[in-house]
Amino acid sequence: MPQFSIIIPVYNVQNHLAACLKSVAEQPGPRDWECLLIDDGSTDLTGSICDALAAEIPGLQVLHQAHTGPAAARNTGLQAATGDWVLFLDGDNAMAPGLLETLRAALPAHPECDWFIGRHRVWQANGILTEPEDLRLVPGPFDSTDYAARLKALYTAGRWSVQKYCIRRSFLVQSGVRFLPDCVWGGDWPFDLELLLHCERLYFLDTVFVHCRSGRQDSPLTDAQNLPRRFRSLAAAQRRLATLSATGAADAAAYAAMLDAAADVFWPQARTAAVRDASVRRACLPYLAQLRPLYPHGTEVRTRRDWRLFQRLMATFGPRFTLWAFSLRKDFPGEAPSPVVG
Repeated sequence: MPQFSIIIPVYNVQNHLAACLKSVAEQPGPRDWECLLIDDGSTDLTGSICDALAAEIPGLQVLHQAHTGPAAARNTGLQAATGDWVLFLDGDNAMAPGLLETLRAALPAHPECDWFIGRHRVWQANGILTEPEDLRLVPGPFDSTDYAARLKALYTAGRWSVQKYCIRRSFLVQSGVRFLPDCVWGGDWPFDLELLLHCERLYFLDTVFVHCRSGRQDSPLTDAQNLPRRFRSLAAAQRRLATLSATGAADAAAYAAMLDAAADVFWPQARTAAVRDASVRRACLPYLAQLRPLYPHGTEVRTRRDWRLFQRLMATFGPRFTLWAFSLRKDFPGEAPSPVVG
């Protein structure tokens, strides 16, 4: 059985896929990994490229499925995985050089840990790799029975991307946690919020796991026309968190911390929805109404006066008026940067 299962959901990434798989195939050390490519119903040449590369690269397997989103694709990969440890990668990104070599040394040194978290670098438009300035990873173990403390440590270091995680597969199987298929945008969330309920000990590695692309123009993460899709996914995630609370899987303190984390994803998207295009605003309204439980929550929304005003108007007058009012403000651009969700 392989030591590592590398799961890569791919959808219409024909221009980047070869470089992504090259970063895996050229990892130094033994071929102790399997790479599971999940072609999620691509409509370009991605599927054909997957098959061609699988014929050339030992350990590479391809699974084709209808287009259901990255969350469902990752679940397909988890179902097929046989390795001791699971890693995730996206088809337009690259595994950092020497990552597997580093993990081969680090994992046996900390056998009590099931979840390792690393860092990432970002390719800018000019091709330069940069370190995110807003993340603070403190190397070493973090052990706490306080869910909120674990969540703060995780998001301070890693934020929402599973590409910076290495997780013991037997622990994943035992937890029963899977990706939420209804999250068709930001498909690696709220996976980590739920998995954190089952893990009191994290280990932070001062090593780069992945090189990510920033602001790819054809990415569903950055396309403003996908705003309704974003809110539909956030509403599905919010319902999942509510279910965890209702069933007792998350106690009151953990659920409160989850709502703050969910709101920190929600508010930048809500702010982005204050666009001039009235049809886009109308398409967002049904999902924004479903997300009303998040309106009182969030930590980042309290850091700026204009965001706090936006929050108060949403809670008082609702999304229809608030989006319209802020779409008229010249100092409040409708296209706010989206948080990085894989």
